Amino acid sequence: MDYTGERFIPNNDGLEIEAEHMHRYNSIAESLKGMRVLDAGCGTGYGSFLISQFAKKVIGIDISQEAVDWCNKNYASQKNLEFTQGSLEAIPFDSEEFDCVVSFEVIEHVDSNIQRAFLREARRVLKKNGVLIISTPNKLIYTDKSGYHNPFHIHEFYEDEFKQFLSQEFAVTKLYSQSLYTVSSIYGDIKKNDNVKMFQHSSLDSSGKYMIALCSNTNKIIPSIKLDSVYKFDNPGGIHFSSLYVGTENNDYSQSQKETAVLLNHADNKFSITFDLSAYSQISKFRFDPVEDNFCICNIEEILTDGKLESTAPLNALKYHKQGFLFMNIDPQFEIAGDFSNATYITIQGYFKILSQSEISEFVDYFYQKMIEATEKAANDNI
Repeated sequence: MDYTGERFIPNNDGLEIEAEHMHRYNSIAESLKGMRVLDAGCGTGYGSFLISQFAKKVIGIDISQEAVDWCNKNYASQKNLEFTQGSLEAIPFDSEEFDCVVSFEVIEHVDSNIQRAFLREARRVLKKNGVLIISTPNKLIYTDKSGYHNPFHIHEFYEDEFKQFLSQEFAVTKLYSQSLYTVSSIYGDIKKNDNVKMFQHSSLDSSGKYMIALCSNTNKIIPSIKLDSVYKFDNPGGIHFSSLYVGTENNDYSQSQKETAVLLNHADNKFSITFDLSAYSQISKFRFDPVEDNFCICNIEEILTDGKLESTAPLNALKYHKQGFLFMNIDPQFEIAGDFSNATYITIQGYFKILSQSEISEFVDYFYQKMIEATEKAANDNI
């Protein structure tokens, strides 16, 4: 999907934008365990995918068929996740079908008539004790004070206006603020929370750049959803697209025989990714590209398959470093060989970590020093 700036695409925006978006979904994901969730205005689906690691079922809808097709292709391996085309003003599902409706940074992209229609639709598709979790920029901070006018935003809200808007359909509303400092923070009423102390420079706004609201018509569910959190980051947020190129004895790797799946990087930097091989035959080898356009440390620790595995090896790593091979290029690759003639799947498990800027600098300094030492040695040998 081409990057236009209207939809957030992981690894295409800056780290600050990525942290803001990833933080919102990470803050709610575990609280939605076992629920049936609608992600309204899912865009590129990264948030739907994160939620699906905990929820019973997640359905993402978006007005753009291109976005829906892209999501269905790239997240096909997640069986409790699906995407369909649909609009905010006419959600294509029955009444009382979902435990939770999520809509992050969407409502400001439509006019006030569609905004009101969406709020009615969200209430309609929610169960009686369901919850809407919705975020939007705080116009005072995001636009007025910054002087920046997002060309994709049609109608933004001030805080009081947002509360009044939500109260039209929901009796209970709890509002959070989100802002990015040296970390991204989401917090409710700090003054009422004895477990948190907020030390804030006088030049910072007391309100957050974004508003996140929990809305329901019952008090039962809102207390179970905890958003107060801090998101620490120094590299892309953890969702990457991996490629598996299929090869035979007589054919080299090609784009026509390529499978793509999502690599979710967990907190311990472990990953597990599965590819469907049912469309192929006479497979003798694979080329596994864990990520594109990033320096990384990666290692394959175990492979599960109904084929016969013979060997795995990195193709272009510089060295082994602590828990994985060091790739100081933007196209890390492994080759997996064996007899996979009748294989239907392959699951690759291992260690994966994108290098931070400080780590990249450390390794560049290391190899630069090695280069100097080798040059000096060669010069001395020629004396």
